Amino acid sequence: MWEKIYMLFEPLLDKYKTYLKQFYGILRFLQVAERFTLLFLLMILFNAYEFFYIVPGMEDFSRNQKYIDPYWFNIILMAAGAVILIFFAAACGKLLREKRELNLVSTLEGNFPELRTKLSTACDNKQNFNIVTDKLFKDVYEQLADVKIKKLIPGRQILSAFLVLLLFSGSIVFCIVEGFSFGISPSHLIEKIPDLPEGKASGQLENESSEEIDYGVETVIIKNGEQIEMEINPSLGLGFTNRIDSGTAGEFYESSNGSKKGFRYSQTYTEDLPEEYEPLIKQYFEKLSS
Repeated sequence: MWEKIYMLFEPLLDKYKTYLKQFYGILRFLQVAERFTLLFLLMILFNAYEFFYIVPGMEDFSRNQKYIDPYWFNIILMAAGAVILIFFAAACGKLLREKRELNLVSTLEGNFPELRTKLSTACDNKQNFNIVTDKLFKDVYEQLADVKIKKLIPGRQILSAFLVLLLFSGSIVFCIVEGFSFGISPSHLIEKIPDLPEGKASGQLENESSEEIDYGVETVIIKNGEQIEMEINPSLGLGFTNRIDSGTAGEFYESSNGSKKGFRYSQTYTEDLPEEYEPLIKQYFEKLSS
């Protein structure tokens, strides 16, 4: 008698478990399809088919084969690549994660308070047949028969995954039919990577020479029918200014002492020069001020 009651109780659990597994299987399928369509869409948008031409001989095969249009050949390559990546990711996930089975007892007890502790206790004592377990099996069986198992179906998750799958699938169809993709591809990204200069790449320092300043002043004048080359000697780096500190002024006076008697230092720099020098000096200052 007691065994007969349990024989009705256990098949009911198996029935519920099979029913829920079907819907969770549909959900997993939609989630995998969703990842595939997303990856496939990204490949189309970013012209990822170029990665496949790294394989030796692939470019020649694509150019020489006459069965498929090159555009559709690239689409097939990207679809195959997305399948391989999804399969590889799923395989790695199974290896890294422990296999999780649907724990129907915990699920039922968590969603139906009337079964809490009773269902697990009945399953733990399924080999013990006595008056106590007989009463327990009867109560659990009656409560299980009244359970609305459809409440445990992941309906919202299935619906959302289906809608996202439709969105990605529609985007893929649009991109393929219209030939739409972003102007970005692996080859373009590689071209945008700047090359390091040879000296810096090898760790050598480059000798940078400062550019000489060309004021465009003519250094040839004509005096008494002869061409005379003139050269303006470099100054102390102060330019023409009336603000000179004591140390610099000393160096300035020492270097110029005895060279020209007509030199005077005051608020305005003047010097007794031949009149032939006047156009040159005028041109020099005009260039400085421009």
